[in-house]
Amino acid sequence: MTTNKTDILFTLGDLNCAAHQWPDYLQYGFNDSDIAILIEIAGDKKLHQADADSAEIWAPLHAWRTLGQLRSDQATLPLIKLFDQLVEDDWALYELPVVLGMIGESAIEPLAELLNTPELDEFTHVMAVDALCEVVEHHPEQRDAVLARYQAYLKQPDTSLPTLNGLLIGRLCELKASELIDDIRALYAKACVDVSCAGDLEEVEIKLGFRQGRDTPRPSDAESYGFEATPAKKPENGDVIDLVNYYFDTYGNESAIFNASELDGFFSALACAPNNIMAAQWLPMLWGGEDKAPRWKKRSEYEEFNDIIFTFYNHVMEGMHNENYHALFLVEEEDGEEYTIVSGWCEGFMRGIALWGELTSTDDINALEKSLQPIRLFTTGQDSDLLNSLSEEQINQNGLDIEPAVKALYLHFLEQRQQASKPIQRETPKVGRNAPCPCGSGKKHKKCCMLNG
Repeated sequence: MTTNKTDILFTLGDLNCAAHQWPDYLQYGFNDSDIAILIEIAGDKKLHQADADSAEIWAPLHAWRTLGQLRSDQATLPLIKLFDQLVEDDWALYELPVVLGMIGESAIEPLAELLNTPELDEFTHVMAVDALCEVVEHHPEQRDAVLARYQAYLKQPDTSLPTLNGLLIGRLCELKASELIDDIRALYAKACVDVSCAGDLEEVEIKLGFRQGRDTPRPSDAESYGFEATPAKKPENGDVIDLVNYYFDTYGNESAIFNASELDGFFSALACAPNNIMAAQWLPMLWGGEDKAPRWKKRSEYEEFNDIIFTFYNHVMEGMHNENYHALFLVEEEDGEEYTIVSGWCEGFMRGIALWGELTSTDDINALEKSLQPIRLFTTGQDSDLLNSLSEEQINQNGLDIEPAVKALYLHFLEQRQQASKPIQRETPKVGRNAPCPCGSGKKHKKCCMLNG
């Protein structure tokens, strides 16, 4: 069943090119009289199973978007019923919570009931959590009502669903729900939170303003995914990348660079800067600031770390200067297929950009913004909604665009540099007469390594 108005939904077709920016569907004359037919189209199983290359398969998505823009209370329950039916549909997983968020207050109670309904797919519950958060996004006055429903779940959580609980904690952090900290702590105490979703309790307490820093080391990737962590073993092959990963794994904190890929992105941004950025300025940023530098267990490790860091720095600078630069992205293998991971590198690049200072030329600003477009896409808190809505092909293309964009940025600022980038000749820094020993002992140098030397 269609009408002349709803016929347009069958012609709009593929959403991949306009996933992030929804068109104004009300321009086609939709109003409350169309709600019943829009609900029917949104839930039509035959349309959801139509040919993947047809325009018809996209009609349900256009229909539920229209219902969201109409703020249709009438559509609330029919759309929530689709959560469990379409839980394997990536578009539904992302868009239906947004639609319910647009509808607002009438969705809160049925979403809370769904969240507390047992024996559903875990990601059906996740959609309910996301939809409640979207209600606050579109209707900030509903924050207290939504947090009350979240709190009710936290009082009686499903301890068998750690992913749901981890993602819920992430949403609470987004909402700055510091008033629920006692309930959050109680949830972590039940050991039912996937810390790879939002971090461990200390990280959450930092995000919500209850602590300035960590008391314990940041969990390793293995610990985040529930595996038993083993102490990092220092590589014996002398490989710079392996050593970089070892030292950041051993001495890193929640603000430090995470691995060699992120370090490569950081140094790449320094190489592209309009002016040379001195080592005294960027070295502390490896750890997140001067106050977060590690206490070194051995002077030899401090010296070796500095050696490999400057070796790495020189390698990136020379690669840019000689036009044979290649970004150090991570490559992982799963089920026999290789996947390129660019997010860590992009985080490092943005960390380096933060050291540039303000640009004043419109031409320079435009060049930087153009180069950052594919990079920002893969960084935390930047265009995450856009990334989630892109097709796999579009995501891959943005990843491929990163390296050419960085090379173009390097060339743009090349003439502005006061002198061509030259390798830094690293020497062990001199220790001031009253400065603490660089080994991190806290003692004066002359009473520590100088004496031992």
